[in-house]
Amino acid sequence: MLHYYCKQFLDYGQLADFSIRCIQTLTIRLNELKAFLKSQRIRSVKKITYRHLINFVADYKKPSVHVRKSRVRRLRQFFHFLTLHRHTPNNIALKIPYPKIEKTVPQFLTPDEYNRLICHFSKKQDSSSMGLKNLIIIMLYITTNKGFVETITC
Repeated sequence: MLHYYCKQFLDYGQLADFSIRCIQTLTIRLNELKAFLKSQRIRSVKKITYRHLINFVADYKKPSVHVRKSRVRRLRQFFHFLTLHRHTPNNIALKIPYPKIEKTVPQFLTPDEYNRLICHFSKKQDSSSMGLKNLIIIMLYITTNKGFVETITC
């Protein structure tokens, strides 16, 4: 029965002018959901509980945080569709929280690393015009990123 609803939803997505990438992601996530529900021996959409959805999002095949976020989004869309067409009484996926994606912390070069870069490119600049260009790029990078080098010993 789930296969029928998934096919209907994907057809609806194409009619609603979902992007190709969105349709591809929906297909992947719905196939994952079908495999998960099959492993749980659930055959009816009406027997899917909030706990099943949480287990699917968080634990099924140890997903990354980005995959979990994608699963939540696609489940919300799918259950919205099921609710609109009265296949389920309400959208149980609305309460699933989106996972928090931590921001990456930029890494900066230490003064010693700046010194080594400058020394390396200053030695290379004597041999070619490319070496001089690279040295200038490194020097510009250091000055525009407010990096400062106290002493340079090559």
